[in-house]
Amino acid sequence: MSDATVPESRAYRHVQCDNETVVSGQPFELVSNPMSSITQTWCSDCNGYFPISDYQWSDTGENLSDYFARHTQSATDMQRFLCSKKFMVILWIIGFLLSALGATVLFADQALWVKIVFIPLTGLIGVLIASAVFISGFANPITRKVCGVEDTRTLT
Repeated sequence: MSDATVPESRAYRHVQCDNETVVSGQPFELVSNPMSSITQTWCSDCNGYFPISDYQWSDTGENLSDYFARHTQSATDMQRFLCSKKFMVILWIIGFLLSALGATVLFADQALWVKIVFIPLTGLIGVLIASAVFISGFANPITRKVCGVEDTRTLT
């Protein structure tokens, strides 16, 4: 499947109940991304989350754990870490602290209420910036390099 044709959805089968769940939108982006580090996904019939090893892609029959392993076999430990939730949280903390520290200096001579409002608000802006850095600077480029496609929804 070429990158030009990005599917809108894909179905996977929960092995325990033998029913399909069609996934689309952002959940499809996550479950199709072998570097996303998800460990569970949703079964619409059981109405719950189960380990990805309990699912198969309906169109290929491949187990989702095997799919993740196959598409990430060339990933280094560092690449896996840089795409992980753990690294994302580290960047959030750094972004919050640096922004809050900058706001503390910036608002040092202001009234207490200004500090109480604007220092945490500025910290949250730092978290948003850190999220953009994580996605654009780490997760997306590494995923493209490891998986060899622009959009992991095109992987089979």
